[in-house]
Amino acid sequence: MLEIIITVVVLLLFIQIILLISWLGMMRKRKDFVHGKFGTVPKAKEWNENIRSFCDIVDDGSGVDEVTWNDLSMNEVFQRLSQCDTSAGEEILYWRLRKNHMSEEERQLFERRVRMFMNNEKEREDIEMLLCDIGKSPSSYSIPAYLDSVDMYLLKNFWIYRVLQILLAAAVIILLIFRTNEAAMPLVVMAVINLAVYTAVKMKNETGLYMVATAAGLIKNGKKLDRRKEIQVFFPELSEAISKLGGVTRAAWLLQFQQAGRESGELLGTLADYIGGITLWQVTTYQKVMRRLKKRVKDYFVLYRCVGEIDAAISTASFRKSLPWYCLPEFSTEEKLRMEEIYHPLIKEPVANTVTITKNCLITGSNASGKSTFIKAVAVNAILAQAVNTCAAENFILPECSVITSMAVKDDLTAGESYFIREIKYLKRILDSLNVGKLTLCAIDEILRGTNTGERIRASRAILEYLEDKNCIALVATHDKELTELLGDSYANYHFSEEIGEHDIAFSYKIMEGPASSQNAVKLLEFAGFPEEIIRNSSSERDGRSKEK
Repeated sequence: MLEIIITVVVLLLFIQIILLISWLGMMRKRKDFVHGKFGTVPKAKEWNENIRSFCDIVDDGSGVDEVTWNDLSMNEVFQRLSQCDTSAGEEILYWRLRKNHMSEEERQLFERRVRMFMNNEKEREDIEMLLCDIGKSPSSYSIPAYLDSVDMYLLKNFWIYRVLQILLAAAVIILLIFRTNEAAMPLVVMAVINLAVYTAVKMKNETGLYMVATAAGLIKNGKKLDRRKEIQVFFPELSEAISKLGGVTRAAWLLQFQQAGRESGELLGTLADYIGGITLWQVTTYQKVMRRLKKRVKDYFVLYRCVGEIDAAISTASFRKSLPWYCLPEFSTEEKLRMEEIYHPLIKEPVANTVTITKNCLITGSNASGKSTFIKAVAVNAILAQAVNTCAAENFILPECSVITSMAVKDDLTAGESYFIREIKYLKRILDSLNVGKLTLCAIDEILRGTNTGERIRASRAILEYLEDKNCIALVATHDKELTELLGDSYANYHFSEEIGEHDIAFSYKIMEGPASSQNAVKLLEFAGFPEEIIRNSSSERDGRSKEK
């Protein structure tokens, strides 16, 4: 007997040593990962639509709209910015970009947080290690939505589960008293019934069971974060929220244990799952935790946002380090944009531009010369300035502003809408969004290109003249040189140009004052190898139009 006990003890010690070695190895890899990723460009990954969960709940409709978000490829901008270790961090960072606004007090606090993480490598990495413990499990993205409608996920007719637990306990007592095979039958029957009920509940509420365990895990790791002095200084609201959520973690330990067991695939975790099912402990614990969360939803959202803000601030610090150069924006009450060496953060080898825009402007230039990229760079940086206090520029002075665009217009066959119908809807929404109390930055690419030349010029002129006395700065990219003449007194003119060589075209991608004077469409056809007949006819037709004019 003694030999068996010793063997079991040695075996358990051996298993513990193996687990310890495995844990140490995992922690070493995690530390290397945390250290190595800071200040690097994040790897491209498949877009996760669940990232917008928190934003969808708190959005008041005043931020960046869906059309503008898609026009500016903001999903890609988000992924370029995000080095988040948690789902909460991704959701808060996404919400910040969509919100596109901070008060001066919020901006100063955010900047102090970012600088703390930029200047204290050890503290930042220690905190990131804790954030990695929270992680990005699929269920964690569901937390905001669940808590926003927690009543829907409480179990109905809960008294039934309590009755089944009482009957199971009675069956155990009967077996202990009589100790016969017949006395064991009620226990077997109740075990089968309870396990069947548990399986049904689990199939219907499996996401909820995982979510609650994950929610409790966030509280547990939030406590660890709150023990750090720098977190207490910059996130004082975290302590109060955690102190009110203690009852949730005490009730949820069983769910966390079972979740960890299922995820690891360990025999002990599987066994605990069966025991929890037969006794209905997991079901009753779930209900208990949900009821406690219901009473503390506001406190949990404070915790969730604090964890997300910590992660978002670290991502912003990493983003700044990864850029070729950056600046903090300066906000002015003047209705003008002053940009020095501004560039688009998604371009690997960007060409920067310096310009001061004091009124609405037309930007002309030949194909592929850089018009669209420039106005996108300005719009994206305006969002980054107001969302994360960071700009891809040497200097950027701007007023607080809304950002709205009409750029990547596409027809919608499912809705039966042509390109032109979609375009005028996009433009109409810009006009409807103009606000007397807040400046609007409008970025419009190839205005009304979905219709014929004559109507396009007349309608474009009318729309742009309408914008003249509105509280907005419009950046309008166009090929229509006629607009530069018709609106020359009210719109500033800028252009991008190129140098046409014998075999290719060289673009400078530099913005210059005045309207464009060159065209390159026919040359691009020629360099692409189109038949000479097409090149000749295109050239002669263009020359004929020039003589007519």
